[in-house]
Amino acid sequence: MARSRISFIAGAAAAFSFRSHGATAAAALSEAASTEALVAGSRRRFPNPLLVTNTGRKVRFYDDLVRGRFVFLTFAYTRCAGKCPASLSRLLEARALVAPRLGHAPDLVTLTLDPEHDTPEALATYVAAHGAPAGWTCVTGAPADLERLRRFLGFTDPDPRVDADRSQHGALVAMGNDRTGRWQVASTAAGPEQIALLALRTAGLRPTA
Repeated sequence: MARSRISFIAGAAAAFSFRSHGATAAAALSEAASTEALVAGSRRRFPNPLLVTNTGRKVRFYDDLVRGRFVFLTFAYTRCAGKCPASLSRLLEARALVAPRLGHAPDLVTLTLDPEHDTPEALATYVAAHGAPAGWTCVTGAPADLERLRRFLGFTDPDPRVDADRSQHGALVAMGNDRTGRWQVASTAAGPEQIALLALRTAGLRPTA
């Protein structure tokens, strides 16, 4: 499932009646579920659903985890015994490699592919089992919201049978520089060094010789 660049899907605008307080509240909730952001040089609607972190904190995806940041975004699930553990190890190493150039390690946000099982408590156990690295946040939420994010961020495969296999999505990372609107998707199979090189370019830095 190699990807040369990230695929973004524009959300459809919903029509609401404002003849009642309930309709107005529904419109406000829908607006909060997405927000305008710079993506690849143009303004687009970026999904902004309400999620819950491994610490039990309620967050808006874009507002609290992406806005103004350089971030690594991944999908995984706590019971994954295939690609997820190796992918996580490579990403943690890549973060350490780019930290000296950035002045800090990029934030790492992992969205669960198994929200029915991966409660905040399960995610907390998962993070603790991996040493609770600073800057790593795992999130869960409504299945429909997580599926919308997965498709928006390009963690998909054109073959429906492959796409339905959630283990296939654990070997990708989306790197986002929200300040510039630059995004890339890479396979973690490339290894920490190659991930780090792409991360520096996405962050707007020239790799050193």
